[in-house]
Amino acid sequence: MTTLLFLLIGVIALSLLVGLVRLNPRVVYWAVSLFALTAWEFPNFGAIGTFGGTTVTLGDGLAVALFAAGLLDVRKAVRRVPPAVVFASILLVLLLAISLARGVMEYGLGLAVNEARGFIYVIGVIFWGVTREWTGAEVVFAEKFFVVVQGAGLCLVAAYHVARYGLGGTADFVVVSGELSQTGRPLVSSQAFMLVLCAVLALRLWNRSNQQRYILLFVTFMVVVAVSQQRTVWLTMVALAIVLLWRAPSALRRNLLPLAGLFLVVGFAIAVTRSASSDLVAEFVGSASNTGTYDARLTSWIGLVVQSLSGGPLGILFGVPFGHGYGRFEGVGRWVVFAPHNWYVTVYLREGLVGLIAFLAVIVPRIVAGLRPGRDVFVACILVCFLVYGWTYSWQWWTCLPLAFAFLDREFPRNDLEEAAPGVSGSRARVSR
Repeated sequence: MTTLLFLLIGVIALSLLVGLVRLNPRVVYWAVSLFALTAWEFPNFGAIGTFGGTTVTLGDGLAVALFAAGLLDVRKAVRRVPPAVVFASILLVLLLAISLARGVMEYGLGLAVNEARGFIYVIGVIFWGVTREWTGAEVVFAEKFFVVVQGAGLCLVAAYHVARYGLGGTADFVVVSGELSQTGRPLVSSQAFMLVLCAVLALRLWNRSNQQRYILLFVTFMVVVAVSQQRTVWLTMVALAIVLLWRAPSALRRNLLPLAGLFLVVGFAIAVTRSASSDLVAEFVGSASNTGTYDARLTSWIGLVVQSLSGGPLGILFGVPFGHGYGRFEGVGRWVVFAPHNWYVTVYLREGLVGLIAFLAVIVPRIVAGLRPGRDVFVACILVCFLVYGWTYSWQWWTCLPLAFAFLDREFPRNDLEEAAPGVSGSRARVSR
């Protein structure tokens, strides 16, 4: 009787949540911001309890609600997205469902669901974002929300961590509470990556409105990302700079070049003087030159791929079930079982070559389209950042809502300001719907 009562309460709560996220998208903004801002202190935030041997979390409920809300509006996505992308997306979801079902049968509900969460959450938030009927005003509000709440909020979080724990490097760890040990760097990698995405959105707002506060926020976000010493995120900054200098509107490039030059001059001056800041410089040099972590991960990826080859043609083509685990040697004599810190390897292991090709078929054509002249370079920047970040980390679902914006139209919309200086035609700027 108690189990039935909890199930009834769960169904009612889930139904209410589906209606809430369908009618008021800003609830989702606040939810993902809560997870983003607390990821350093509470990496497993949101646990509710256990059911059937499986831990139930707030993220589970939100992901299911987002997916259910998306199903109610799925026709909008079918009309909005090219047929090839629709087919590849359906194939990805189908392979995910099969892998999860096989995992539940072979390894039990708990192990299978625990491994599948990272996929389910990402698909849920992107699916919900793509199926919504976005107005231009709502897109602008979402951009401003993420810039102000998440971007500025993460800067404050980083400042708090530096003030309390000091500025640690890649090899430093601090005890947060109890048995939880966290990186000594002011932000975890996914937070620093989210800050890069917020910087892209801030730059887009500045290009549209010419409001100086957004360029100041962009610069602030980039400085905090640099201080965070997350090397993969540094690479996303480099990729972002290349895309902007290559395909950004000429007026925007003219404004960005002095900023890029200023960053280089300041960095060179610090490196040359090395007076009172010699320890800080040494910390940054050590973070940039320490390749031990990457070498260990590369060994893990090769080991996992080699292991998968012994699973036969079906395992290679369609992956092994969720719950199988990621056990492998990382280096000499170090046995690890955590996820491989590579989104592409993870997709391959659980959805096979077919799933990996389908995944790339969804993302890569959008990047190619976004880099064409006359397209929205900021959307292309977001896609490129995700591709680079995924090489050494899995995507965190609460960073993926900006990614959904890249699939709102069949083609990237042209920005009316691309041939004009920022602010000249701000009232005429058009955003994607």
